[in-house]
Amino acid sequence: MSITYRRLTIVLCLLLLTACLPPRLSPTPTPTNSHTSTPPHSDTPTPPPPHTPTSPPPHTPTHPPTHTPTSPSEHAPALRPEFRADLDLFPNAARYEIELTVDLERATVTGHEGIAYTNTEDTPLDALYLRLFPNTPGYGGDLTATNVTLDGRPVAPTVELDGSALRLPLDPALAPGAKLDLALDFTLALPTEGDPGYRQLGYYDGVLALANAYPLIPAYDDEGWNVELAPIYGDAVYSETAFYTVRITAPANLTLIASGTCTPPAPNPDGSETWTCVAGPVRDFNAILGPEYQVESRVVDGVTVNSFFYPYVRHTEGGEWALDYAAEAVRLFSRRFGPYPFTELDVIETPTRAGGIEYPGLIVINSGYYETLSEQMEWVVVHEVAHQWWYSLVGNDQVDEPWLDEALTQYSTLLYFEHRYGAGVAAALVEQVFQQPYEELMASGRDAPVGLPVAAYSGEDYGPVVYRKGPLYFHALRDEVGDADFRAILQTYFTLNRYAVVMPDNWLAAVKAVTGDEHRALYEQWITGMRGQ
Repeated sequence: MSITYRRLTIVLCLLLLTACLPPRLSPTPTPTNSHTSTPPHSDTPTPPPPHTPTSPPPHTPTHPPTHTPTSPSEHAPALRPEFRADLDLFPNAARYEIELTVDLERATVTGHEGIAYTNTEDTPLDALYLRLFPNTPGYGGDLTATNVTLDGRPVAPTVELDGSALRLPLDPALAPGAKLDLALDFTLALPTEGDPGYRQLGYYDGVLALANAYPLIPAYDDEGWNVELAPIYGDAVYSETAFYTVRITAPANLTLIASGTCTPPAPNPDGSETWTCVAGPVRDFNAILGPEYQVESRVVDGVTVNSFFYPYVRHTEGGEWALDYAAEAVRLFSRRFGPYPFTELDVIETPTRAGGIEYPGLIVINSGYYETLSEQMEWVVVHEVAHQWWYSLVGNDQVDEPWLDEALTQYSTLLYFEHRYGAGVAAALVEQVFQQPYEELMASGRDAPVGLPVAAYSGEDYGPVVYRKGPLYFHALRDEVGDADFRAILQTYFTLNRYAVVMPDNWLAAVKAVTGDEHRALYEQWITGMRGQ
């Protein structure tokens, strides 16, 4: 198949996305069961190497740490050797020690959790919050915490947000710079049937997904503790950089894939196996277990990219496609935005109902793409890889400021297609994937500012506004400042905010640092206002 025809095929496939955008984490729909005729994977053109940016200056975290961690080398395997000094940036980040025991017959997980927490704010805290995300409608599980202690003393939490938040009173209040040790036991009943949310958590088709399957400390910012109940059509988790040591015990002969890096399984007398995983600095943790995964790997600029897929003929080809897309995306984004500091990135076929979902160091992709060999997979995989920069490394409030990661991730995906297939394909995608859906949005009287919280949009409008209209702001800014300055803005934004939590002012500060001007008129036109106003 010629490159020209392949480019046309990609454009036509991407046109399908404009009508079927799902309301949650991915820019593409769950594919149908029908097979899609697609070109052989080997016909994918190989572009020339992208420009390598100047090495960024050292990063200073938003909340400078104050106390020394117990064993900073414990998490070193999760980072590439040249980035292990990043561990020293966060001696006061929360440190999670979690033990999980999986019972597949009962579809339950029992756990014990310890968290070393330091108050990094400039005000005393009279309470500490825990989020129990499995108890939200989008997750469909049942997480119960018991035996909660603070510094060894029992505490009675107050249950809030329909059981998805626990308030732990602190008396006396925790002073700035002071620390405490939190411990608890918990039991999680996993969903196994029906369609709660997008199956990011549960035991379906022999695959166990443990997204946010533990009590998690939410972010604290200028609004205080962020404990609102998010709509099911947007991301639910807003948390800060932390370190994880997670030991998972499960039946033998399973494949475990998790955020960070895991040891080979150690056998137990009862026939189970235990993995020890370390991750950090990251915002949350996920693990996937399945019985028959195959894996293909590729090393890209020091990063091991792994593609895990089901052991079927078509899925093997899909797994190879996913590996190629992810590897090329890691190569491009590392050079365009800033380096990926972690040892590995895992791409996993799962029965999720979303097109794809991002987690630190790990993305899950809908199994339908592997079955149909749909070229829509390329957009989905690249989008979720881009989230490793915009959400994982540069964090934001995904509940109240979703455009900061989703719209920028969409535009970053466009940059990949432009790099790999040329300016003509990119121009067609801007028109068909972003511009036309936005014009239809305006024509229907449903236009809205991009910079609103998820809950401000209906499930029908969230995708078109944030995923379709939002990228047009970045495209307009690029046209106004030029390619060189736009690339420098992305690099500056990443460098200044790596591992931190950003607000819109951080983005505007990066624009001004490069161009001398915030270009606020464009920002107000696209993000805070509407074109016709």
